[in-house]
Amino acid sequence: MFEKLETRAGRAAEAHADARTQQLAEELRALLPPDVRIETIEEGVLLSGPGFGRRFVLDASLRWTLAGLLK
Repeated sequence: MFEKLETRAGRAAEAHADARTQQLAEELRALLPPDVRIETIEEGVLLSGPGFGRRFVLDASLRWTLAGLLK
C-alpha cells in the first residue's frame, strides 16, 4: 500500500515540475526578445540563440529579468 502511495506522489511531483517548467518557459517567451530560443528539456528550461552567452554577460537587464523569474 505504501508503494502505491509513493508511486502516486512521485507521478504528482513530476507532473507539477513539468507544469512549472512549461509556465516558466511561457513567461520567458513573453519577456525575452524573439531571437532567444526557449526550449523545455528534462532538466528545465534551455535558453540559446546567436550571441546569447555574450549578451547575458553584457546585459544587466537580462540577468535581472532571469533572476527575478527564478526565485
